[in-house]
Amino acid sequence: MKLSVLSLVLAAAAAGLSLAAPDAPALEINQVKIAPQVTLANKELVLNGAGVRSVLFAKAYVAALYLPARTDNPAQVIASGPRKMVLHILRDIEVNELAAAMLKGMRKNNTARDLADVTLQMASFGQVFGTIPMVKNGDTITFDYVPGLGSAAYVNKTRLGEILPGDQFARVFFRIWLGEQPVQETLKRELLGLPAYIAPDRTYNN
Repeated sequence: MKLSVLSLVLAAAAAGLSLAAPDAPALEINQVKIAPQVTLANKELVLNGAGVRSVLFAKAYVAALYLPARTDNPAQVIASGPRKMVLHILRDIEVNELAAAMLKGMRKNNTARDLADVTLQMASFGQVFGTIPMVKNGDTITFDYVPGLGSAAYVNKTRLGEILPGDQFARVFFRIWLGEQPVQETLKRELLGLPAYIAPDRTYNN
């Protein structure tokens, strides 16, 4: 991923420049084109950040996070407002493996009380993903949250199961990537529009 391209795109948008202009650089990560904005429940969301999820040095997916307004504060992302996470799959992955990793991420980043409040939604989440054996390179998995309505998951724009009601499940779910123990720290930073790595302090004392 070229961080300079992502930074340029986000900076241009923050300055009010049109991302559709001919001179605006197109954001592309691992040959995946990332849309600068999307629509959810008749509301336009903008790209907050995007990055690659790798497992044992193998690239699994490109994740892109969309919000009503950009922020680098994970608590603000999780607290309220509609949001969309799109996973662009980079290799064939067994869905059971992916769902298990997500459930593990929810457990690591939420309290026992938080999880108890969404037991039914977590069970439904696991069940709907069990209906699809595998996602392949080029597929997309999308997670939408609309306040007052709930959360929904899609594979290639086909909804999986029913909408999961409640606001709490969305908070629990998005902590997979944005919690204190995210699935990947560099990906968390990129989703927040930050550089993947913090440059080391090269100041030396004599």
